[in-house]
Amino acid sequence: MGFEKRLSELRKARKISQGELAKQVGVHTNVMGRYERGEAKPSIDVAMKLADALGVSLDFLAGKSDQQIDQEIISKVLMIQKLPDQDRDHILFTLDAMLRDAKARAAYG
Repeated sequence: MGFEKRLSELRKARKISQGELAKQVGVHTNVMGRYERGEAKPSIDVAMKLADALGVSLDFLAGKSDQQIDQEIISKVLMIQKLPDQDRDHILFTLDAMLRDAKARAAYG
């Protein structure tokens, strides 16, 4: 799915008007319409603002990834990265074990 279609679908799914989204990212409403019709492409700065406003990654919005990343999970990963090495290693060890168990349940369930 291309940028314009994904932009339009995400905006509609979040029940945001073109005008509201345009205002949030600092462009004119007509420009937002051109983005959604594929008549124009936003600058990288505007594209990042669009992704933030819609709560998705830039890769997802641009169509580079079909996997929508949960922002809550990202914030937890960032917290884990800031921990001391020993704490981080313990959390990752536990997480690895839980993921392995979940995969086994899925395989045999």
